[in-house]
Amino acid sequence: MWFKNSYVMMEHDFIDKSETSLTKSIENELFERLNKKSSGISVQKSLKSDQKILLSTDLNQSKDINEGIQEFLTLTKNPCSINRVDTLFNKTMIESIGFAPSHTIHFVDSLTVQKSKSSKYTINSKITKDQYIQVSLSSPMGSILRQAQLILYASIFLVLLIGVILIVQLRSMLRENHFVSFIKEYTNALAHDLKTPISGIYMSASQLVSGVFEDKPESRQRYYQMCKDQSSKLLATVDRILLIAKSEHSKIVPNLTKTELKPYLDKIVDIRRQNNFRMKSVELSTSYQTEEMSGLFDPFLLENVLNNLIDNAVKYSNDEVKIHISCEQVNKKLRICVKDNGFGIAKNEQKHIFDNFERGNKVEGKGIDGFGIGLNYVNRVIKAHNGVISVKSEEGLGSEFIIELPQN
Repeated sequence: MWFKNSYVMMEHDFIDKSETSLTKSIENELFERLNKKSSGISVQKSLKSDQKILLSTDLNQSKDINEGIQEFLTLTKNPCSINRVDTLFNKTMIESIGFAPSHTIHFVDSLTVQKSKSSKYTINSKITKDQYIQVSLSSPMGSILRQAQLILYASIFLVLLIGVILIVQLRSMLRENHFVSFIKEYTNALAHDLKTPISGIYMSASQLVSGVFEDKPESRQRYYQMCKDQSSKLLATVDRILLIAKSEHSKIVPNLTKTELKPYLDKIVDIRRQNNFRMKSVELSTSYQTEEMSGLFDPFLLENVLNNLIDNAVKYSNDEVKIHISCEQVNKKLRICVKDNGFGIAKNEQKHIFDNFERGNKVEGKGIDGFGIGLNYVNRVIKAHNGVISVKSEEGLGSEFIIELPQN
C-alpha cells in the first residue's frame, strides 16, 4: 500500500510536470520565432523583456496573449514548429525529472482534443483557436517507475526483511514449543528415573526394619544388595545430571595425563560388573593391541565417556548383553572401540545421535530411562580432546562406537 500510494503521487507529479514542460516548451518556441523575425537589437531586447513580463503575468492572460501572437505569426506564414517544440519538451523534461519520457507529439484540432480527454496520459496545449499540440505519453508506468527506483528497491527490501523476520520468528516459536514439550517429557522422565530407585530403597529398608528377616540371613542379604544396587542407580543418575548441567555452563578443559590403559580400563569394567543395577546378564570383555599400551587423556572425563557408552549398551539391549572394549594405536592415535549386541541404530538416525535431546525411534515409548543428552556430552568431551567419535551400527545387530584421540 505504501508503494501504491507513492506510485499514485509520483504519477500525478509526473503528469503535472509533463503539462508544465509542454506549456513552457511552446512558449519558448514562440519567442524563438519572434526573435528570429525581429532584426533590430532593441526590438530583441524588447521581446525578451516582454517574455519575462508574459511569464510573470496571470496564467489565463498569458495564454490569451500567446494565442494572439500565435495567430499573428501563423497569418504571417511563420507557424509553430512541432519538431522544435518536441526538442524543447525533451530538454525541459530532462531538466525537470532527469530524463525524457517516451512519447508522440503532433498537431490536432479541437474535435480530437475533446475525444482524447478520457486519457490521463494525453496532454493538450492550445496553439491557436482551432489548433492544439497533443503529447501522448507511451508506457508511462516505466517512466514513473524510473523515478520511483529508490522507493521500489526500498519496498522490495522491506518485504524481504519482513519475510525473513517472520520466518525467524516462526522458527523461534517452533523451537520454543519443542522446548516446552521437551521440558514436560524431561520432568516426567526425571521423576520416573529418580522415583524407581528411591521406591526400591524404601521398600527394601522397610522390609529390613520390620525384622521379618532376622532368622533369614540369605533373604536379608538379598534386600541389602537391593538397597545397594538401587542406591548406585540413584547416585549414577544424579551424578550424570549434575555433570552434564555443569558442562553446559562451562567449557570442558581436559587435564591430559599419560595413563596405562589396561589397569585403567580393567578397573572401570570391574566397577561396572559390581554395579549391575539394571538386573541384566551383562558380559564385559576387553582386548589390547599390547598390554603395555598407554594413552594421553583426562582419566576422569574419559571414564565418564566410557561409563555412558557402557550404560547405553546395557539399556538399549535385550536381557543378555555382550560388550567388548578394544584398544589399539593407529597412525599415532589411540583408538578405543565399544561394541555391543544391542538394538542397533537406524541409518537415518545415526547422524543425529550426538545432538542434544535426541533419542532414537526404536526406544521411544518402551519405558527406557534417559534424556537424550548423554551422547551429546560424550561428543563434547571427545572434541575437547581434539579427537573424534563415530558409530557403526545396523538395526538388530548392535552398535560400535569408535573413539580416536591424538597422542602428540
